[in-house]
Amino acid sequence: MSRRRSLARVLAGQWIVFGLSLLAGFALVSVLLLYMLEDAFIDRQLREASRSVAQAARAPDLPARFEAVREDQASPALRRRMDGLRDGAIREFRLDDGRYVHVMASRDRAGHRVLVSYDVSDQLNVNAALAQGWPWLLLAAAVLALMAYALARRFVGGVSRQAGDLLARVMDADGPAQLRALAGQQAIHEFSELARLSAEAWEGRLSALERERETLAFLAHELRTPLQSARTSLALLGADRGNAQAWQRLQRAQDRLARASHAALWLGTAGPPPAGVHCAVAPVLALLLEEFEPLAATRQQRFIRTISDDVRWPMPAEVVETVLANLLLNAIQHGGPGGVEVVLEARGLRLANPLADAGEGGGFGLGRALVQRLLERFGWALWHGDAGSDRHVAWVVPAGLEAAPRW
Repeated sequence: MSRRRSLARVLAGQWIVFGLSLLAGFALVSVLLLYMLEDAFIDRQLREASRSVAQAARAPDLPARFEAVREDQASPALRRRMDGLRDGAIREFRLDDGRYVHVMASRDRAGHRVLVSYDVSDQLNVNAALAQGWPWLLLAAAVLALMAYALARRFVGGVSRQAGDLLARVMDADGPAQLRALAGQQAIHEFSELARLSAEAWEGRLSALERERETLAFLAHELRTPLQSARTSLALLGADRGNAQAWQRLQRAQDRLARASHAALWLGTAGPPPAGVHCAVAPVLALLLEEFEPLAATRQQRFIRTISDDVRWPMPAEVVETVLANLLLNAIQHGGPGGVEVVLEARGLRLANPLADAGEGGGFGLGRALVQRLLERFGWALWHGDAGSDRHVAWVVPAGLEAAPRW
């Protein structure tokens, strides 16, 4: 395992490297500018001397350290260095005797090519200054490194205190709402994001727990009735193997258990729904209506059907069956006597059942929450509400509506 380092030490090292790199860059640029200024000053003096040579009728008197010589009379070494250089150009180099000169090619009044040289061996002030100033540069680098280290430690210390205070307040928060309020109070964006992400994680955990609770409640709700029915039916069949009613009840219990297992499987699936899957709704709905007709008859109810045969929903058959079965069971179990309207069209499903009494306002129990969660997985929605004072209506439609349908 790699050795861990403190943030203060890492940041201090980074700041020291940055500060020293910045100092080195400024020093390099400054030295280059000084060299350029020094060369410009020397070259200006050399051009003035060359101008006097070009304008004089005879060899002029040049200042000390300046020399003017015709190219054909210059030393071989000087001619070799200036060979191919155009008139007016300047070249600087060190001669064999150790002198450092700037040389300019020019023309005199007679048109002869003249080489004007300027010995600047004793005027290289930048080199002399560098030889004396490098200890001060090292001292400045050391001071800058210490300042960077001190500032980094101070900065990290302040950030650590703020982070510690934020974490303490996050740990003491009572809920996601308090964490979101805490995120709004943070002046530093990253700290605000930390509090916000903590709130989202908390909300996600609460949502997962709520879904788990709903799933368990659904299973308890869905399994209790068919299991009791299966036990009763088996007891009747034990006494009379030819009891048709017991066989029917046992078959309904088995179908409901299968639907409950399918619903639990889809509710526990975290991935996206399969793409390109469609189910013909009419055959599934017809089988469920046939299955639930005996149960509806015991509650003095009957189905009023308006079913289009070509309706297809973008979801697997087991999900369609679970959605329809729960809606029909809720309409039967929580509704009153009378006709239960079942309308299946291309725009969705409409289911209307009589209310059990005037004081009951919904008629939908845990099955509605199950249906909503299953439909949301596939981009669909469940709307419901009372139609007047005697009927409850539910719609299964594609999501995106801002209000309940009116059909």
